[in-house]
Amino acid sequence: MTESKLKTLGAYELMKILHELHKLGYQKLRWMSYMAPTGLSLRCHITTQDHIIVNQEINFDNNQGEVWFTSVGTMTTGEDITPLVKTFMEENTRLLEIGKGQDPEYVEWFNKLLSLAANGQTPVFYGEYWTVPIGHIKVGKETIPTPPTKLRLISWNIDGIKAHFASLKKLVDEYSPEVICLQKVKDIKDSPEFEIKGYKRECFSAPYSGVATYVKDCVPCNFSKPQAPELSGHLLKTEFFFPSFTLYNIYTPYSNPNIEGAVEHRRKFYETLIKLVGTTPDRLIICGDMNIVVSEQDCWDGKYKRNQANFHDWERQNFTKLTETGHLIDTFRVLNPFRKEFSYFFRNNPEVRADNQGHRIDYFLASRSFTPKITKAEIIKDCTVSTNNPILLEINY
Repeated sequence: MTESKLKTLGAYELMKILHELHKLGYQKLRWMSYMAPTGLSLRCHITTQDHIIVNQEINFDNNQGEVWFTSVGTMTTGEDITPLVKTFMEENTRLLEIGKGQDPEYVEWFNKLLSLAANGQTPVFYGEYWTVPIGHIKVGKETIPTPPTKLRLISWNIDGIKAHFASLKKLVDEYSPEVICLQKVKDIKDSPEFEIKGYKRECFSAPYSGVATYVKDCVPCNFSKPQAPELSGHLLKTEFFFPSFTLYNIYTPYSNPNIEGAVEHRRKFYETLIKLVGTTPDRLIICGDMNIVVSEQDCWDGKYKRNQANFHDWERQNFTKLTETGHLIDTFRVLNPFRKEFSYFFRNNPEVRADNQGHRIDYFLASRSFTPKITKAEIIKDCTVSTNNPILLEINY
């Protein structure tokens, strides 16, 4: 058998091959098909989510065997696909490598699509001659929702990207997040060596702080930097097209009483942030090192009211006003109401870490409307090179 034989099949037979691959454990492989501009053929793709942009476009950049595609002129040829599954696997080793893994939600969705295709209903994710609402595809004369997809976000006070870039890349390899928000980057030159393959990056630099946001190429978005001086190097805005939401990656100024102007900077930062959040519509996520211990559960000894930075009542009141203004939830606390887990450990002292003597000062805040969509909100415990552990948020859309 040769690849040309695979490319003489109908769309239904190709979908059945994908169905068999799912049963063999390659459940991260996804189907996408759309009509050619002539309307005479269906362009079929088998790839992973990283190459599918808003279910309307395929990203072929640096393909290297990660996108399989062909054009077909018929829905079915009636061919027996049993021997062709092996052929597909032999010819697409790289695709199988990145497609290995479990995704039962997608498989359930795809099996329904396959049953519709068996009745001759052509699945079209995108067409030039009709309007399909974002989040839906056309199947025959009907529309159905696009497949379930997870959006994974990681936030981390990296405390110097130069010192910990290798750990960042390891984190990306392990979790493959769609979005990475870094704080305290300390890279005033926005150095190109800190680019990550497969991601676009925006930075808002400052000597001792600085924030950077990485977004996978397959996720459309726009970056912007606020003009207010108190937000400079401390807040980076990203607007996402699909799923639609606004993200603020923030590093809240530390109210160090020994540094002139630090307390006033913190107060002004929050005043401006609260105004900004008040003008932002629903579907908002704020993440980062927010330098605040909110409750007794968020510090190891329960002594969360102290006359020191990160523990002042006025700082906590500002945090509360922020959440009330934006109708925001603390995602970690909503999903883990009784856990005493911490993201910050003083001077990254191994003994302090071993005794779990930490504080939780890193947050993912999200609009209440996200609540039913949030599947995971955790602290990543095995990345300990910085004083702060990364935090993770997963959302279904």
